[in-house]
Amino acid sequence: MGDDDPLHQLSSREFEIFRLLAEGRKVEEVAEMLKISQKTVANYYTMIKQKLGVSSPIEMVRLAIRHGLIDS
Repeated sequence: MGDDDPLHQLSSREFEIFRLLAEGRKVEEVAEMLKISQKTVANYYTMIKQKLGVSSPIEMVRLAIRHGLIDS
């Protein structure tokens, strides 16, 4: 995978949020699970999408599947 793996750009917190959202969890669920506000999750989501170069939840899920984070 090396340096061409966009997931390496994410902080550990961003990666955790990315994984939960890619699993299909709602922003509210993620916020509750991680004990942070929904606004914080939404801000992370925006940052994650920018860093990974994706624009939709579907693209995010495809990326997660491609990298073996979730099962298709």
